[in-house]
Amino acid sequence: MQPSSAAIPFALVLLRLGLGALLLHESSQLWAQGIGPWIVEETAERIVGAPEWYATFANKLVYRFPELFARLIAGGTLLGGVALFIGAAVRPACVGVVFLMANALMVGPRAEREYIALVGLAAVTCLLGNAGVRMGADAWLPSWLSWTSAGGGRGKGSKNAGHKPGAPQDA
Repeated sequence: MQPSSAAIPFALVLLRLGLGALLLHESSQLWAQGIGPWIVEETAERIVGAPEWYATFANKLVYRFPELFARLIAGGTLLGGVALFIGAAVRPACVGVVFLMANALMVGPRAEREYIALVGLAAVTCLLGNAGVRMGADAWLPSWLSWTSAGGGRGKGSKNAGHKPGAPQDA
């Protein structure tokens, strides 16, 4: 049985909302514990298992400025969660989330690797599925901000207004 044409985009909406809520929860946990260099410094013992190029990057840059990178991690998690939850700039947010998860896979706790990989996979799915356009702010945001062709609104005068998924578009 084939899913209806509306079921797949709606499933992406649910995935986007769930991923956004999950990232917001993770962010609230970080902020509740207090943003500090400990976020970065606790990865120092796990850097041994990372590839040499990543260990060099971390030792020369990240561990020299742990407070800055801790704030970038917490801020990126918060901004990614907000963007995904409201459906605004979903594609750029997903690129950021994938970057965060790739770093977490390199030096994150081994017990959380499957969880980290699943969050990254969900972000890739939202990125490729253009998950912010349906029931999200990306439908009204300019395309340069949302990285979509649907940006700028789907209302009056929009070339794609009234376009049904799967139907041929005018060139």
